[in-house]
Amino acid sequence: MKKFSVCLCAFVLPLLSAHAGPKIQFETNFFDFGHLVGIEYVTGSFTVKNVGDAVLKLDPPHPSCGCTDAKAPETLAPGQSGQVTYRINLDHPMVKGTKTIAMISNDPEHVNTTLTVQLEFDPVYDIGGKKVIVTVPVDKSEATETLPIDRKDDKPIGIDKIVTSHEWISASVDAPPDDHSGKLVFTVKRGPKVPPHFDGTVKLYDSKISKDVAVRTIAVIGNIEGELAATPRGLYWMFSDQGSDLSKYPPASLSKIIQLKSVLGRDVKITSAKSSIPGTSVQILPKEPGKAFDLVLKMDEVPHAFVNGKVTLETSLESLPTLEVPVTINVFKQ
Repeated sequence: MKKFSVCLCAFVLPLLSAHAGPKIQFETNFFDFGHLVGIEYVTGSFTVKNVGDAVLKLDPPHPSCGCTDAKAPETLAPGQSGQVTYRINLDHPMVKGTKTIAMISNDPEHVNTTLTVQLEFDPVYDIGGKKVIVTVPVDKSEATETLPIDRKDDKPIGIDKIVTSHEWISASVDAPPDDHSGKLVFTVKRGPKVPPHFDGTVKLYDSKISKDVAVRTIAVIGNIEGELAATPRGLYWMFSDQGSDLSKYPPASLSKIIQLKSVLGRDVKITSAKSSIPGTSVQILPKEPGKAFDLVLKMDEVPHAFVNGKVTLETSLESLPTLEVPVTINVFKQ
């Protein structure tokens, strides 16, 4: 009897493929920045590739501390590469050691991969805060606030470039020549383009440390007090959803009053008033001609969900041509 043999190689080899399914691969999972001085952050990336034969899925990265922000592609097709990017904020007195980023994927053999960044950081400048709050009084055209600044290596303050987020925010360094200590002076000016409640930033650079990365970013927040004051400054309106039939609602629940008053006692004209929230109307009722008004916001159609909007008033005041009153409507189901 003759014996027959059948080669099964063509059928077995695909089953034994080392790269069957998704497979994650990093060029490296470690980077050492070495010794860093003075800058407020560093950025970098790790190259990741799918060397498998199925789609690789990546969860959002999980950094080991709040000072690190990382991003990664959600999926990589077979053979496709991508970047896991990160930024480490160096706003602590001293940062040493390692920061890690956990990467979770659907690679069954490497579900969790740890990326490690090594660094040592020495700050150059000691600044007395990360933000300043500036309020411009109603009778002033500008206002200033200060923060102390000190150079820790006792060299003269070398801040030679200041970048502000808005033209109406400015900043300067007030320090004796060749002194390592002084103060930062932040100024906010009143103007037609300045919102009543504002936020901005001031970036401080020392070109001998870095021309591209600031040594510190300071948040500048506050408000411009206008000649026309709204009470309350913002309206939070909450009521129960009882359907679209307005007759089912108590009349008092369908309207709200915001009081408007001339702070300096000058005559004010309100030339227009409008609401950005659909289904609401606005009416201005004088209480004291030119001095005090009731702004009546009325619900003509009941929204059935949470709504954020505002009431915008146009006035005759050069110091406050536009006044915005934020309005939040919160409708809850019975």
